[in-house]
Amino acid sequence: MNAAETGKLLGLMAMYDYRDIGPADAAAWLKVIGDLPYADAETAVADHYAETRDRIMPADVRQRVKAMRAERLKLTPVPPPPAELIDDPEAYRRHLRESARRIADGQQPPAIGGTS
Repeated sequence: MNAAETGKLLGLMAMYDYRDIGPADAAAWLKVIGDLPYADAETAVADHYAETRDRIMPADVRQRVKAMRAERLKLTPVPPPPAELIDDPEAYRRHLRESARRIADGQQPPAIGGTS
C-alpha cells in the first residue's frame, strides 16, 4: 500500500466513524500497515464496521488481513514445485515461498514448469 492508498483507506474509515484525518495520520498508518495490500485492508475496514461500532486501529486491520491470508492458504493448498527443482533446494524453497505468497495475496501460484 502506498501513501495515497493509505489516505484513501483513512477516508473510508472517516466515513464510518467521523474521524478527523490529516497528513500525519496517513504517515503514521502507512508506517504500520503499509506492507499490506490495499484491497485486503479495505475489506478489513468494511468487515470491521459491519461487526462493531468500535473505532478501528492499525492492529485491527493487520489482524483481519492476517486472518484473510491464512484462510486463503487454508482453502488453496500450496502446490508442489516442479520436479526439476528437486535437486536445487534453494530454488525449491523459493518456489514454495512464492507460491504461498501469491495464494495468500489472492493470486494464482506460479505455473508448474516456471519458477516465478
